Amino acid sequence: MFKFFRKNRIESEIFRNKEFVVIDTELTGLDEKNDSIISIGAITMRERSILIGDIFYRILNPQCKPKDKAVLIHKLTSTELEQCPDIKLILKEFIDFIKNRPIVGHFIEIDIKFLRKETSKWLNTGFTPEAIDTYIIFNWLIEREIISKKFKGAKSLPEIAEAFDIKVDMLHDALYDAFITAQIFQREIIMVQKINASWFDLLKKIGKPTVSGYMFGKYEKNYQF
Repeated sequence: MFKFFRKNRIESEIFRNKEFVVIDTELTGLDEKNDSIISIGAITMRERSILIGDIFYRILNPQCKPKDKAVLIHKLTSTELEQCPDIKLILKEFIDFIKNRPIVGHFIEIDIKFLRKETSKWLNTGFTPEAIDTYIIFNWLIEREIISKKFKGAKSLPEIAEAFDIKVDMLHDALYDAFITAQIFQREIIMVQKINASWFDLLKKIGKPTVSGYMFGKYEKNYQF
């Protein structure tokens, strides 16, 4: 028995100061071959704590003209975006910000695919951080009835935020969406911690995204860029 409690205490100590970077990208569209990133937002978490003072937010000049729908959603015109820094500089800053920490996001496969494309093109390097998807964890918790099954089928960020009683005032701002996602992840950590002292390993296992294949059309009904 004492070995069991000692093991749990040691595992809790290991993960106590674990840091994550919760990210969101805003895009010109969901076609990773032809669309581009408009903005990147990120916020650091240390275990369950959201570090409001440790953030990253940049609007950048995309490599393609935003579609009318993108302008309507993000309220950023082509003229305004042309005044923003080029993506190469922003990507370098972003990579420096996340360091080697795991990244977390809502439908994070989308963010990863665009970031991989752009880092390969502009920095001639790969983008392969450890990643955790809050949407996958959310469904895992529903399957185990830790979250009410009435939320089964929820996919959008506002729908999932509602399941955790998180107030959403605005969307389609990369930093604000990252902040909402961080609050969702915060609740998910609490729930998973109650199940297993090795909560970080469990989160990595259940929240690991599948990043493969061409995704255009895959998320159109569930995800708004």
